[in-house]
Amino acid sequence: MDLIFIVGTGRCGSTLISRILSRHPDMLSVSEFCTLLRARFYLEGELDGPGYWRMLTDPDPVADAMVRDGLKASEHIYPYGSGRFDPASGVPVISHMTLPMLTDDPDALYDELAAEVPAWPLRPIADQHRRLFGWLAARFDRTIVVERSGGSLGEVAGLAAAFPESRFVYLTRDGADSALSMSRHPGFRLMLLGREAALAAGVETPERLGPEHAHLVPAGLLRGLVPPFDPGRVMNGDVPLTAFGALWSDMICAGAAALAQLPAQRWTTMSYEDLIRDPRAELGRFASFVGIAPDATRDDWINGAAALVDQSRPGASSRLDPRLLAALRRSCAPGATAHRELVDHP
Repeated sequence: MDLIFIVGTGRCGSTLISRILSRHPDMLSVSEFCTLLRARFYLEGELDGPGYWRMLTDPDPVADAMVRDGLKASEHIYPYGSGRFDPASGVPVISHMTLPMLTDDPDALYDELAAEVPAWPLRPIADQHRRLFGWLAARFDRTIVVERSGGSLGEVAGLAAAFPESRFVYLTRDGADSALSMSRHPGFRLMLLGREAALAAGVETPERLGPEHAHLVPAGLLRGLVPPFDPGRVMNGDVPLTAFGALWSDMICAGAAALAQLPAQRWTTMSYEDLIRDPRAELGRFASFVGIAPDATRDDWINGAAALVDQSRPGASSRLDPRLLAALRRSCAPGATAHRELVDHP
């Protein structure tokens, strides 16, 4: 089994890439696995099968609240309302995004995993992840596993250490376009609201916020962060567009530094703009990197994938007020510089 991680800032075309990759008969497109587990993905030590199954399936209160309270993101594709699980009582974390991208019947796949994973022996957590990827690859008769999580660029160092056999595709998109898309996404808006709350409370990260900090955070901001969520407050709150540019820039700088430490043969780039402009060429280059040789199957896949591409998507930020666009590009500038230095001098 070959293991590839597609890493990027989020809102950089990665969901489109997942849809494209899932159409190739050799590739298993695993979506949002790292994102859903978040900090749990990198827990040190070992877990047995029952413990690992709990890691995969314990509900995430934030994800459930987002769906329940009207902040469902486009990546939340579980069949809410007709599926077995309900956000009101808790959806298994792996069922929100990952399993529905693999099959039209995520509940049946969940049952197959429930009959398999709890019986696994005690292993390091990275090996349990590796075993899961291998099981899914065998289940769907695929030989290449491609994991893609939005906003995973900052995880390159951890992924590279945990999976030394893996390779990386660094998916890029114009910073201003990515930041503008982030500003319209509930997950990224909650992320920045959390950063603002942490700053107000004087703690390093939103994860360090506790009840003892409530009196330090403005009441209106706190109500936007704590379920039940107010969609209007989250989506219409006063978060400057330049804050999303700075977030994009921070992620690029961290990811570029980590990629620069890897051997050149272990990673490559894929440009969203190039994919839109010439999908056949960009997907052909990707296929060569992951080891898919030219043949009729590859040609059919590339031709079919080209039909999924919406050529009107790039350049959305160009329609902004020129002064706002200039400010946004200034907020993106450190990341843009780090990106250029990385790709010009790998």
